[in-house]
Amino acid sequence: MINWKRLALAYFKPKSVEFYREETIYDLVGIRIYKKYLPSSGDIVRRWRKIKQINPERSGRIEELYKYERKTRNYEWRHIVGIIILILLTFFIDRKFTIFDWVFISVLNLVVNIYPIFLQRYNRIRIINTLRHNGHNSPYEIKQ
Repeated sequence: MINWKRLALAYFKPKSVEFYREETIYDLVGIRIYKKYLPSSGDIVRRWRKIKQINPERSGRIEELYKYERKTRNYEWRHIVGIIILILLTFFIDRKFTIFDWVFISVLNLVVNIYPIFLQRYNRIRIINTLRHNGHNSPYEIKQ
């Protein structure tokens, strides 16, 4: 029997390939710029609308970090489904695509799905680093 929870945790756990020297690969592809200007929940919009993603007054800082880490998995999963749907729609629509169409669909997928997945993985790495720095376990460490 397949253990889906273990399989999902193995996927969501940050991989060594995501790190380059003291940075993540997401820093190298400009995720901070994307994060800042994201129209729906970017840094500028959150500051303007006074939105707090992590609110330590609700249940404590560490518990909020664990909750937000779980949210990153949920958000990432939604974008994975989005990629699959966009690819299926692209191949099953009865239409001849031009080069422009393929470029447009690829850029759309990059902006709407790929970069948000990168952002969630980037956030997850930052959350895990903060947890470890404060003496707490990563959600991916085996509890004995």
